[in-house]
Formats: sequence, C-alpha cells, structure tokens
Amino acid sequence: MGKTCFRFPFVAAILVSTVTLLSGNQVFAEMETSPVQTTLAKGTQSELLVQYVDVPKSIATAPSIPAETESVMDIAPSVQLYSFETISDMKEAAAQLKHQPLVERVEPNYERTLSVVANDPYYRNQWGIPHVKAPILWNLPREQAGSAVVAVIDSGIDSSIPDFKGRIAPGGYNFVDKSNNVNDSLGHGTSVSGIIASVMNNQYGITGISGPYNVSVLPLKTIRDDGTGTVSMNIQAIDYAIQKHVDAINISQGGITPSQIEEDAIHRAAEAGILIVASAGNNAEKGNPIMYPAAYDEVLSVASINEMSQHSAFSTYNPGVDISAPGERIAANHPGGSIVSASGTSFSAPIVAGAAAMAIANIPDISPAQLTELLTTTATDLGVQGKDPYYGAGMLNLESMATMISKEITEKRVIHPTSIQLNQSMLSLTVGNPVTRSSASLKATVLPENATNSLVTWTSSDPTVAAVDETGAVSALNEGKTIVTAKTADGGLTATATVTVTRIQPFTGDFPDMTIDNAKIFSVKFNTPLKTDWNYGKDITISRNADGSDVTSGVSVQVDPSNPRILYIAPVGHWEKGTFYLTIKKGLPASSGKTLIRDTKLKFIVNE
Repeated sequence: MGKTCFRFPFVAAILVSTVTLLSGNQVFAEMETSPVQTTLAKGTQSELLVQYVDVPKSIATAPSIPAETESVMDIAPSVQLYSFETISDMKEAAAQLKHQPLVERVEPNYERTLSVVANDPYYRNQWGIPHVKAPILWNLPREQAGSAVVAVIDSGIDSSIPDFKGRIAPGGYNFVDKSNNVNDSLGHGTSVSGIIASVMNNQYGITGISGPYNVSVLPLKTIRDDGTGTVSMNIQAIDYAIQKHVDAINISQGGITPSQIEEDAIHRAAEAGILIVASAGNNAEKGNPIMYPAAYDEVLSVASINEMSQHSAFSTYNPGVDISAPGERIAANHPGGSIVSASGTSFSAPIVAGAAAMAIANIPDISPAQLTELLTTTATDLGVQGKDPYYGAGMLNLESMATMISKEITEKRVIHPTSIQLNQSMLSLTVGNPVTRSSASLKATVLPENATNSLVTWTSSDPTVAAVDETGAVSALNEGKTIVTAKTADGGLTATATVTVTRIQPFTGDFPDMTIDNAKIFSVKFNTPLKTDWNYGKDITISRNADGSDVTSGVSVQVDPSNPRILYIAPVGHWEKGTFYLTIKKGLPASSGKTLIRDTKLKFIVNE
C-alpha cells in the first residue's frame, strides 16, 4: 500500500526588485518566481509548523513525533517547527500529526517574499512627503510626549549609513541565521527603515517620513539574501518585537497563503498594544491574489498611489485594503550609502508606519484600534465615496491627522473636575418677627484642586423661598423648602444642599413690653441669692433683633451687694432710641449652685 500524499498548495508573491540610483546609474537586484506554485518554495519545502492544544514540555514528551522528523524547534507558545529531509517525509509526517489529539493545527512553513516592483529611473525628489502633508505634522514635535520604535521585519539594515545615526533601537536580531548580525545585503530592509526614520537636516541622504520626531527602527531580519523568508521567522520576529515593547511593526512582505499560526502571533502583538502595518502586495496585474499578513483583520493593509493620487497599477486591491500612501518612485536609502528610487507597496507601508509612530510619540497611550481609526478617518477619500478595495479609507493625510492630534493634546492638557462637594448638605434659616431674615454661606470644593476650570454656578430650585448669589451666600425669603445646587462649568458636576426656611413667631417676653426713658435701670429679682463675685455680663444680652442678633454693647450688669437676689442691668451712659430685647440666658448660676432653667426675655422701647 502506497503512502498517502497531501498537497500543500502555495502561492508566492513575485519578487522583482529594481532600484535606480538617483545619479542615473541603475543597480538591478532581480529575482522572479512563478506566481502560482504547487510545492513549497526553496528552503521551506521540508518544514512544518505544528500548533499544539497545550505546549509540550520537551521534544520527548511531544505526542508521537513522526519517525521521519529530522529536528524540532520551538517557535512560539504552543508552536514548533518540524524539519524533514525530504518532501515525502514531510507529507507523511503531516498525515500522522493531523490525527494526534494534542495537535491543533499543522501547516507548511509558507514562504514570504518582499513587496517590490520595477520603478522609473532618475527620481530626484521625495514627492511623497509633501503629498501626504507631513511637514504640517512636523510642526508638533515641541508638544511631543515621547519617542516611538518601529520594528522592521525585513532583510536587515546597513547601520553604517549616516541617515541611521541615533535612529536604530538596540536589540536587533537576525532570525535567518540566529545571530545579532542584522547587516543588509539585499537592501530592502535598509530602504524601508530609511523611509520611516532617516535623520532630518543632517546634510546627507533623505529625510524619513517621521522628520524631526524621535522615531527609531528595530531591525529584525527574516528575509534571506534571495528575497525570501518564512512564516516561522515572521512569528519569531513578531514575538521578539512584543518582548522588546516596540510601538509598531512594519512588514513589507507577504505571500498568498494564510497561516492561522502567523495570525495568532499578529493577535498577540495587537493585544500587547502594537500596531501592525503591512504592504497590500504588488500582484494586481498578475491575478490580484489576496496577500498575507496584510489581509489579516488586525493588520493595517497599505496600498500604493502615484503622484497623481491614483491607484498604482501594480497595487493589490481587495476589501481588506485599509489605507493608501505614495508607493511609486520613492527615494530610499540603499546599502553602501547610495540613494535609490523604488516602487511598490513595500514603500507605501513604511510611510504609514512612520506616520503611526509620530502619532504614538504625541499620544503614547493610544491603542492600535484608536490609531487605526485616527489614520483612516483623517485620510483623504479617493475613488468611490467611502472605503473601497483600491484606496481603502483613502490617502494618508498628515495635515488632517495633525489637527486631530493637536486637539487630543490640548484636551489632555485640560484637567477636568472629577467631583464637587459642599461644606453643608442642609441649612435651616428663619424669617419673621416681623421682618427678620437669616442667611448663611455655602462653600463648594471642586476636585482635583488643580482642575483647569473650577468655576461654579449656583441656583435655587425655588428662589421665592431662598435666594443664592454667585458666591454661595443663601438668604431666606419665605417659609418653605428649596434645593440649592452648585454646578461646575466644566463637566456639569453637581452638589446640592436642602434649605429649610421656617417662620418665627413675633417676640413674646416673660414680662409685658415696656416703654422706658434712656436712663432706665432694670432690676431683676431672683428667688435665690446670686454670686456676688460672679461676672453676670456674659449671661445678659441686649439685642436689636428678637432672634438675639445685633447685640448692643455698653451694658453694665451688677449684683446688689446688700441683697444678692437682685441683679441690676443699666446702660453705660444711656440707652439709644429704638426697640431692644433683653435676654437673661438659661444657665445663669446662683450661689447655691443652681442654674436658671430657661431663657427669660423682655422687650422694651426707648422713645427718647
């Protein structure tokens, strides 16, 4: 009985990398593969990605490793890369692994290739920068909140180029040969990195789209010198970028075969707060296949436009395209220090990734979803109205994005009130007798204390009962209840106090009202002797108002030494003309230790 054969169809993207020196001398680095292949590409034809339901603790404990397996390597959580000597061994192993209970998914180690196409020679100007209005956004660095790092999963970087001085984040890694050597022999990664972060105003080379912003790149090499890479290397690079806490990832490469395991890695990055930007692909004129990883839901897929803001003929189009950016005749760095003109969605993607990095530098806590919304909602709509397969949401527009970022920055500078409190929640006021009106003051405290706008407005639900002014002073007007509300001008936060106003009855003294002359001396007789050495002045008040307010000074109070039961109350000089209220306060002490059990009151009127 013969072996069961499994087909692993794979469609590779065409790699036609033609770069032109801006001096006019052309440099060609060209490789072409068939757009549709039924076997795996060179270097990956005998490898499988195996995802487990649970992570095997070691190779020895992995479930029933096929005998044909040559090596097993950990790639990501619950994912291992199986290598085989021949394609037939790989297919035989795939058949076995698919039926293992602990194996969740088995995929070929698909190839990924760069998204580059031929370009026009003699390009001398960076038309893409003013086309997306980047200089407008460059005016915001003085408000910049921080820096940003973009991981470039590509062919490496030529770190010796002056344009990269201070713009390469530490920790770059080579996943092709498992080393720290990220030197770029191909040139693609150098070009992509330069488009993002080339130093501005250094009298050398080009200016990156990020201009004066503190944006750097983390080179993660997954592309071989022939322009190809694998899903497994991409997965490792994505997880590595997560560990390095990068802010965004640029992937200017792809293939037409999706990988659930690769998409899982993309999801991990998105969950870690990292925006992933990828080139939509360059096969529009060659079958227009959907390209991955650009087509994954959590990846920002970037198409290419030309200098006329028209869709580039080569740019792959589909409903998954999110946004467009310049991708034809783009000036870019090249290993050795030359500047070349290049075309392809490979170079549209880093323009968007660099724009995203500037947004992150200004708004460090922005999420990938919010960043995607910012980039797409500020884009200039092209083509049919609304999102379409050719342009996505439209062309990147950094002027509109700068306006939104500036608004967000201004908003974040405003410290909004979080609460408001009153010093009292209930007030009791009085009216009457016959025209007395009491009052009180409410104080509002707005938190936090450093709120930008702590202005408070005051209102009374029934101003006929009690009125409140702009300072919180409450005045009783009529019997009843009302609610006084303090409201913050910023945010409309409120705090309330219930005000109860009661009417007091007309004054009734313990003795009949009397009319006296201005020299009248009152004598009050008690039923028990008072203390002869006690100052009774504090126990006697003479007030202008029945409620005891507006106390009059200049009163003499004295016990009769020959008869301590009598207390004399006399004016110092004379009584002024008007109505007065004499109160002997509860608690006045006698010599026996007893005290007066209630207030005693008298109303008197001075006519002269």
